[in-house]
Amino acid sequence: MKRNIYDLGDGEFAAAIAATAFAICSLEENAGSQYQTKTRRPVIRPAEAAPMRRTSTMNRKTSAEIVTITPAANDKMQKGISRVSRNAENKADAWEKAQIAKIRKRHDELLSALLAWENEKKMMAKQQMERRKNQVELALKRNLQHYKNKLARIDHIAKGARTQAEEKRRYEETTVKEKSNKIRSTRTGTVTCYCF
Repeated sequence: MKRNIYDLGDGEFAAAIAATAFAICSLEENAGSQYQTKTRRPVIRPAEAAPMRRTSTMNRKTSAEIVTITPAANDKMQKGISRVSRNAENKADAWEKAQIAKIRKRHDELLSALLAWENEKKMMAKQQMERRKNQVELALKRNLQHYKNKLARIDHIAKGARTQAEEKRRYEETTVKEKSNKIRSTRTGTVTCYCF
């Protein structure tokens, strides 16, 4: 199964981005230092300054020839070198532009990947917040319904208890009235028996 870069955790993705940026930076530094070592030109001295030493290719011993360069030959060499150096500079400019274009393309791809990752994370966070908000609203509705049911049950129980209390009061009052009527009719007091 192919692993998508968006499936990485926040820390892993940040580490991957940092490693990529470090790799790009080190590649640019290496490419720049290689370019600088390759483009060094030999120093040509005019005849007046100092004679040049050139090793003989025919005789492989350590003997060296001293060659003096005339000003006319020096001008020809300078023109040839300047033409070569212009050509090298044009190649260097073309290479530099190509490398910069590659770097910018990689950078743009990285930025678009970052933007996609950011948008996805924001969308997921928003969806999670909406889910939690809906869950909170649903829990609030359930709690409100539970509260209403509890109040209704309490009212029902209280009403039943009031009714029973009222019936008991009426029964006791009726009992007392009947006894008082009996006492009035017999004109005797209530007799209590103290038996041991």
